Amino acid sequence: LDSFLEGIREAAPEAEIQEIRLYDYTFSGCKSCFACQMKNHRAELQCFLKDDLTQLLKDTRSADGIVFASPMYYCNVSAQLRAFWERLMYPGACDHVIPTALICTGNASEEQFKQYMGVPTDINLMYLKGCFQAEPKLIISGNTYQYNDQDIYNDAFRAPAKEKWQHHEEQFPIDLRTAKDAGIRMAEKIMEAGK
Repeated sequence: LDSFLEGIREAAPEAEIQEIRLYDYTFSGCKSCFACQMKNHRAELQCFLKDDLTQLLKDTRSADGIVFASPMYYCNVSAQLRAFWERLMYPGACDHVIPTALICTGNASEEQFKQYMGVPTDINLMYLKGCFQAEPKLIISGNTYQYNDQDIYNDAFRAPAKEKWQHHEEQFPIDLRTAKDAGIRMAEKIMEAGK
């Protein structure tokens, strides 16, 4: 995420960037109240639950561009991001195009990511495209190295340290450059659209 934002700042130094950490908010996912689907409220395209997300949901729909970043937990993005998306997307698509990107990180290798997380990620991208009316950019940084001292963790969460470090040393700089380039491209796309 930091590299993506660095790319935006490089391409558009005057850009106003707001970084949101969902863990700092107290909120729930969609409660299926259907208030957002009522005919007399449909034009408002907003969630009617009132909590820490109320203003953030409105602000998100007025952004010029959005990047979502999440570790992959149990083959999908974090529960907080999923709950946020439920509240954001269920009311309906934005009335204008908003470029988006999704950055996912995780311990899984590229093969494991395709096998176990490919379908959930494809569904997430489909929902993002439907909500923001633009093809989202997907950036994956896999086979990550979670901690320095693997000996203090359970076997299920340990990986061969040498292989992990080698992958990290070789691949992570490439992943960072990919993210930065995606940030540059998003900024350029927004500026081209005249926003």
